[in-house]
Amino acid sequence: MENITQKLVFRTVIFVGAVLLIILNFSAVIEMIKNVYRVIFPLLLGAGIAYVLNLLVSQYEKFYFPKSKKKIVKMSRRAVCIFMSIVTILIFVLFFLLILIPQVNQFINLLMERFPKVYETVVVWINQYADQLPVLQEKLKELNMNGNTALEKASKILTSWAGGTASIVGTIFGGIMNFILAVFFSIYILVSKEDLKHKFCKLLNSFVKRDKREKIYNVLQVANESFSNYIAGQCKEAVIIGVLCTLGMWIFRFPYATTIGSVIGLTALIPLIGAYIGAIVGFLLIVTVDPVKALLFIIFIVVLQQLEGNLIYPKVVGESVGLPGIWVFAAITVGGGLLGIPGVLFGVPIFATFYKLLGQAVNERQKLKEIK
Repeated sequence: MENITQKLVFRTVIFVGAVLLIILNFSAVIEMIKNVYRVIFPLLLGAGIAYVLNLLVSQYEKFYFPKSKKKIVKMSRRAVCIFMSIVTILIFVLFFLLILIPQVNQFINLLMERFPKVYETVVVWINQYADQLPVLQEKLKELNMNGNTALEKASKILTSWAGGTASIVGTIFGGIMNFILAVFFSIYILVSKEDLKHKFCKLLNSFVKRDKREKIYNVLQVANESFSNYIAGQCKEAVIIGVLCTLGMWIFRFPYATTIGSVIGLTALIPLIGAYIGAIVGFLLIVTVDPVKALLFIIFIVVLQQLEGNLIYPKVVGESVGLPGIWVFAAITVGGGLLGIPGVLFGVPIFATFYKLLGQAVNERQKLKEIK
C-alpha cells in the first residue's frame, strides 16, 4: 500500500512539474510543436490519403475475383485495387481541371480586359453621390487613378501579399514534394496495412491491460465508422448540390453553368460554407458578362444553400454519421473557430465520435443504476 502511495505521489509531482515547465516556456513549446508538425506533416497527410484511398480499395477488392484461390490473383489483388483507386481519383481531378482551367483562363482575360472600364464606371457612380460623403470624396481624390492604373496596383499588391514570385514558386514546389512523399507513404500503408494492424495489436497486448485495450479498440472502431460515413456522405452531398446548381443555372440561363456547378460541387466538400466559397468564383465569372445576372446568381445560391443546409445536408451527412442536424452545425462552428479550415473539414466526424462515445457511456451508467 505504501509503495502504491509513493508511486502515485511521484507521478503527481512529475505531472505537475511538466505542466509548470510548459506554462513557463509556453512560446518555446508552441514553436517546437510547429516545427515537429512541419516535419511530420507529409506522414500525417500520407496517413489521411491512405485512409481515404482505403475506402475505394476495400470496395474494389470486393469485385476483384474475391473468391479466387489463384496465387497470381491473390498476389496482385492489393496492387491492382490501389492502382484502380488512384486512377479513379485522378480521373475525377482531371475531369474537373479540364472543365475549370479553360474557363478560369477566359475569366482572367475578361477581367484584365473589362476591369478598367468597370472600375471607372464605379468611380463615376460614386462621384455622383460623394457630395453627401465628404470623406469618401477626399479618398477618391487621393487615389486619383484610372482603371489601368488600379489594375496594375492591384497586381502589385497581390504579388507582394503572396511574398513575391520566388516565394510562390518555393511554396508550390515544397507543397508538391510534400504531396509526393505523402502519396508514397500512403501506398506503403495500404500495401502493408494488415501487417501494421497486427503490430499495433501486438504492441497494445504487450503494454496495455485488457479492459483498457477494449476501450481503445471501441474508440477506434467508432471513429472509423464516423469518418468513413462522413467522407461518403460529404461526397454524396457535394454531387447533389453540384448537380442542383448546374440544373438551376441552366433553367435560369446563367452563363458558365457547367463550370460553376463543378466548382460549387468541389468546394461543397467543405461543410455548409463550401458552396459560398464556390459562389464567389461564380460571381466573378458572371459579373464579367452581365453584372445583373451576377447579382441574381448570388440570390440563387443563397436560396439553394438554405435548402441544402436545412434539408439535404442534415439528412445526407448528419444521418450518415449519426449526428443530429443542430449538432452538425455546432461541430462546424466550434471546429472552425478552434482549428480553422481543418476544424471545418473534420469537426463533424470528430464531434460525431465524441457524441457516440458519450452516448455509450451514458447508456452503460443507466444500466448500472438499473441493476443497483
